[in-house]
Amino acid sequence: MGKHEDSFAGHIRPRQIRAGALRLRATFCLGGFSFLAFIVLTITGVLLLFYYQPGDSAFASLSELDSALPYGGLIRSLHFWAGQLMVITVFLHMVRVVWSRAYRPIRELNWITGVVLFGLTVMLDYSGYLLRGGQESGAAATVGQALITSLPGGKALATGFFGQPTPLNGSTLSMFVWHVFILAGAAGFLQMFHFWRVRRGGGVRPL
Repeated sequence: MGKHEDSFAGHIRPRQIRAGALRLRATFCLGGFSFLAFIVLTITGVLLLFYYQPGDSAFASLSELDSALPYGGLIRSLHFWAGQLMVITVFLHMVRVVWSRAYRPIRELNWITGVVLFGLTVMLDYSGYLLRGGQESGAAATVGQALITSLPGGKALATGFFGQPTPLNGSTLSMFVWHVFILAGAAGFLQMFHFWRVRRGGGVRPL
């Protein structure tokens, strides 16, 4: 194996790849669509950071974003729909992996990473919903708190993740930090690791 193939760049962009892996039905581009959605989420999320205010002002700041700022509603809509697209495409991507049995050795670590990424994606979508503020987010936070509190040591976990939401508002500073920095950062890092592992394992497995 040459230096190019043994490097990180060589795994991400190899000189050779199986012809079958280039067929559309080998992947249906689901991994690519998931990553594209993540890029859109990152760009629109950074733009939303300039105006969004977590906590009691969350709902009001989003209402102002929709009505008063140029293209604010468009940016928010792109962020929302990219999040839904990512949940759907990551789930379908996992279905394709199971269907093609691409989780078997030597790709078992890819599968574990993908499962963790799916969990992070769902958590990002849920936390993003709570950050919208309003009664719906407050109700969703109440349900989430009750579920986590039922676990051993769940009260401390619920407080660390949710902060102190109210029945009328699920947006808190704790949830904001988890959504913007911890969950999003972990998802971005694991995606890069996932891509590297896919290439290291010989690329995708054609159906």
